Amino acid sequence: MANQVIYGFYDLQSIFDQRVADNVPVVNSAIDQAVAEHNRQINAMLALFVQRTTEFKVRFRSATTASLQPLDQNGRARPIQAGGYYETAFPILDAGTAWGVNYKTRAKMTVEEANNITATMLMADMRWVRYHILAALYADVSWTFTDNEHGALTVVGMANGDTTTYEIMAGTDAGATDNHYLAQAAAIADAADPFPAIYNALVQHPENSGSVIAFIPTGLKAAVMGLAGFYPASDPNLDLGTGVARLTGNLGVEVPGTLFGYHSAGVWLVEWPNMPANYIIATMTGGERPVAMREEPEAELQGFRKVAERDDHPFYESQFLRIAGFGGWSRIAAVVYRIGNGTYAAAPTGYIQPIG
Repeated sequence: MANQVIYGFYDLQSIFDQRVADNVPVVNSAIDQAVAEHNRQINAMLALFVQRTTEFKVRFRSATTASLQPLDQNGRARPIQAGGYYETAFPILDAGTAWGVNYKTRAKMTVEEANNITATMLMADMRWVRYHILAALYADVSWTFTDNEHGALTVVGMANGDTTTYEIMAGTDAGATDNHYLAQAAAIADAADPFPAIYNALVQHPENSGSVIAFIPTGLKAAVMGLAGFYPASDPNLDLGTGVARLTGNLGVEVPGTLFGYHSAGVWLVEWPNMPANYIIATMTGGERPVAMREEPEAELQGFRKVAERDDHPFYESQFLRIAGFGGWSRIAAVVYRIGNGTYAAAPTGYIQPIG
């Protein structure tokens, strides 16, 4: 049996040892169902981080700091700009994968092998999307994407201390530049706890709302669990005694990774093993998303789908395609926090833009 039976193939396990050639309609239907369910799960992950768009460049409308003007009895207020903006642009890339067989292996292919091949294709897409979302978040410097139709586009990440200003409620309740790429040289400990700073960096912006979620690479999980402000997620297999503080709340949104606790600073904690070591990413459940995913405007060019089959005896191919690109959208909707270095310095190795 396969290590992973994917959606669409569950009802076919009784015929896993049979040939695909004898079950072509049901196998094709299973593959279509698997791809549809994969896109649903991808969309659930995107919902937390990504705003979908078909635009190559936009003016992102941001909040404006304003107050009433003093007037006398005959006074008339001067018109003000009701909203600020900054420009951001997005790349777009073609990416694909394929599987192939020859005439003999195709004839011998079993339903189980079709399940395994389909699972491999879908995981390839999942890795690509995740990799590009993370790279868009880690991009502390702008970079140039050469668009075949629109020329050079400047792609930005989160707020990085440049000249763009944002409304900040802390202290002055005024517009100011900001930097959401933070770092600390010390290891995570009670004397060097990053989560109050992460929380404050997000909630000080009125555009952000909801709960703060921090995604933690596996290597930092033990240190996070050792903090005095850490409370573990409830375990249905355990009944804690009286006099023990327990986490009773519920995050209420679907997340990649595993929710493992809560920090008393107001931060939900999720272990995401696929993240590179020593970098924490935090966002909020409400408000605008930190990253935009640019897609083509045509529906048939969106999502991950099987786009072609090739039958060129003795070879057979099945081609899969995704067309998308990622860049900063709401630049204050996420925080990236590096552990083990006094400055953020750069994105993790392998995530420096542009990536393929």
